Amino acid sequence: MENEYFNDNIVPVVECYKLKIISLYLFRRFRNSLNIYILSLTCFNLIGTFVELPITIVSNFKCRWILKDLGCVISGFLMYFIGCTSIYIMALISLERYFMIYNSLKTKLNSNQVLFSILICVILGFIWAFLPLVGWSHYSLEGALTSCSVEWNERNFNVLSYNVTIFITVFFIPILIIVITNFKLIKLIKDLKRVYKKFDFVYLKKKFNAERKATFSMILITIGFVISWIPYALVSLYRAFVDHKVPPLMGTIPSMFAKSTLLWTSLLYIYSNRKIRVIIKGFFIRRNTKEKYYYY
Repeated sequence: MENEYFNDNIVPVVECYKLKIISLYLFRRFRNSLNIYILSLTCFNLIGTFVELPITIVSNFKCRWILKDLGCVISGFLMYFIGCTSIYIMALISLERYFMIYNSLKTKLNSNQVLFSILICVILGFIWAFLPLVGWSHYSLEGALTSCSVEWNERNFNVLSYNVTIFITVFFIPILIIVITNFKLIKLIKDLKRVYKKFDFVYLKKKFNAERKATFSMILITIGFVISWIPYALVSLYRAFVDHKVPPLMGTIPSMFAKSTLLWTSLLYIYSNRKIRVIIKGFFIRRNTKEKYYYY
């Protein structure tokens, strides 16, 4: 039954990610700063989907953590690294969209600048995920004891100081950047739309409309990402600073809800981006044509 669940649910998700990576890598016209950020985010999500989700699904089926203590530490580190890096990249995407629109689509980041900024996100994510491995807090089972994360229940200075630090640096600051830039973006797009209506700049209008659609898609994805992580953050803060005795279900559902971002962020981007859908459709058509030719 577990193998059937894996084949029916996990494999299609992995194929979806592969298609997205192929479409962004092969088609040069899609290699702009936004899509490079999305490609990096997709790669991290693919790792999390392929490694973590099967373990979590099987553990929940068996109502216990299926790996040993070392497996818990590795799983906790991996997901925390992916989560920290993803939220930093989301903040970067919000900033990139804002400065692109603010500078009237004139300013573009080159690939080296984009890759360097992604590297900074990866380094920061790695540092925060690595610190519990060397003694500042630690990884442990959470919720219904079917998944692992950093320790939230203990009240000693070592754990509390780490939790306060990551709340500020990994949650509060990136979320503040995301919220402020998205609000400014929406206002800026409305103002620019009125300006372009008054003047007959055909090329700029087309370019602005394309960037506006991409921006609203990313705003929608970013808001969904934030909403998905807020319940987990609030429950974790409650356990860390108010009362660590949280019902197992209350501790598990927010965690699963947060991890669902591994799947739906990429699916939503594909759904909201017509060009990506066209490429994927063309990929399937060419693939089916080759298969028919091979068999005949």
